[in-house]
Formats: sequence, C-alpha cells, structure tokens
Amino acid sequence: MKLKLLALGAFSISAISTFLPGLTPSANAVCVLTDVGVQIAIRGKNSVANQNNNVSQQASPDCYGNTATTTGTQVYTGAGSVNQNRNVGQYVSGGNNPTGVPMPAIKIHVNPQIDVPAYPSF
Repeated sequence: MKLKLLALGAFSISAISTFLPGLTPSANAVCVLTDVGVQIAIRGKNSVANQNNNVSQQASPDCYGNTATTTGTQVYTGAGSVNQNRNVGQYVSGGNNPTGVPMPAIKIHVNPQIDVPAYPSF
C-alpha cells in the first residue's frame, strides 16, 4: 500500500513539474553584444597576410534585455599575399530595466586571426 502511495506521489510531482516553467517569469539581463569573426590565411612562405578585424559595439545607457550577435569567417588559401578586412557595427537599445540600477552592456569579442605561411611556392 505504501509503495502505491509513493508511486502516485512521485507521478503527481513529475506531472506538476512539467507545467512550472510556463508559470515562472522569464529572466532578463543587461544588453549583450557578441561578435565572432575568424580570419584564416594559408599562404606562400614568401608572401604576406594582412588581417584586420574592426568591431564597434555600442549600447544605449538604458539598454536592458536585448542582444546582438554577428558572425563571419574569411578563409584564404593560395601562394600569394592576401588582405582580409572585416568591419562590424553593432548597436542595441531599448528595454525596460525593472531594477532602476544602470548597468553597462556586456561586450564579447571572439576574433582569432590565423596566419599559416606554409603553402608551397610554385
């Protein structure tokens, strides 16, 4: 008898727990700006790779609960020289900060530049 009540109680808890996420408010935070840009150059040993990645990330002072994400990949393979240029501009604003405490935006840069001078010359 106790085993049946225990099983019924466990079933009731698991059934109710499936509805709880819909009843709780969603979480918000300050604004987050993320940029991921990869530049890869596999070039000749006697050549040059110029890799430039310019990212501007701006957020309004009252920004809350918004995000911006950019991604980009540049790949070069060849015996000659290469110029890889990437320019990104992000701006986020708006939202409703219920705390009243001003918080700076979170800015994340992931921008590896890979230069491999190993391509055989002809």
